[in-house]
Amino acid sequence: MMFPRISLDQWQAFTATVECGGFQRAGDYLHKSQSAVSHAVNRMEVLLGQQLFTIEGRKAALTPLGCSLLPHAKQLLGSAQKLERSARQFQPGMFSELSVAFDVLFPIDLVGLALQRFSSALPGYRVRIYETALSGTSELLEDGTVELGVASNLPSDLLQEPLLTIDMVCVVASDHTLAKNTQGLAIGELNQFRQVVIRDSGTRIHKDSGWLGASQRWTVSNLSTAKGFVERGQGFAWLPKNTIADELEDGRLSIVPLHDMREREVPIYLGYPEEYKLNPDVRMMVHTIREVCQEARSGSRAATEA
Repeated sequence: MMFPRISLDQWQAFTATVECGGFQRAGDYLHKSQSAVSHAVNRMEVLLGQQLFTIEGRKAALTPLGCSLLPHAKQLLGSAQKLERSARQFQPGMFSELSVAFDVLFPIDLVGLALQRFSSALPGYRVRIYETALSGTSELLEDGTVELGVASNLPSDLLQEPLLTIDMVCVVASDHTLAKNTQGLAIGELNQFRQVVIRDSGTRIHKDSGWLGASQRWTVSNLSTAKGFVERGQGFAWLPKNTIADELEDGRLSIVPLHDMREREVPIYLGYPEEYKLNPDVRMMVHTIREVCQEARSGSRAATEA
């Protein structure tokens, strides 16, 4: 049996050097000397027979090999942390814990329903939920913080399946200037009005979503805050249609009369690493999330046909 030659401490030195931008800052972050961090990384390069970094000025830039190893290193460290946390929390007769990341676009009522069914099947099992936006779910999966992710963009090396399509609509308060236009608007005409957008919860590579051409922009962390600003007439936003159905029906919100791009569809996927494929707890959560989504799609089709 072949044992790993690179230690977790060395992988941690590697990832910290990337995130901190160099050996000195990585040493400060890890409470180690710069020489200790650089020695750990140099030792890794010797064991691998290839360079992980090239030095550009005072910064260490990743080589192609370093780039390819980084997400796996983060997942390895995240799994190790989770293993230690589970060991510390272990009590005889108690179940373990499952962590799931849900993008804020995924309907919260389906999250609650899935969790209720999962907990009914496995009473006492702990579930840790992370609410994310844009690249946030991908980062948590890459770091090994969560076993499952539900979002529109997931790492390509995961096992994935489509769940739902979320309809996003451009909306404003019904007394907003944009709502009163009867001629219809070109998308570019929105640039003179304030837009409310959801912040990317990821910390490494920030992603944008939808049209972001407005010169005035308020960036918030969750849908409820965005909806509140829009309801108060403080800007326009693209919001999930299912979350504002009541407001549209009673006239508090109106769909902006755009010629094009008035609505857009965002596909939502479920994904998890292949090593969890046979894990019974992960399989139970996957089945439960899939089941509530299938029921939601069937209900939507029935309502449309009626």
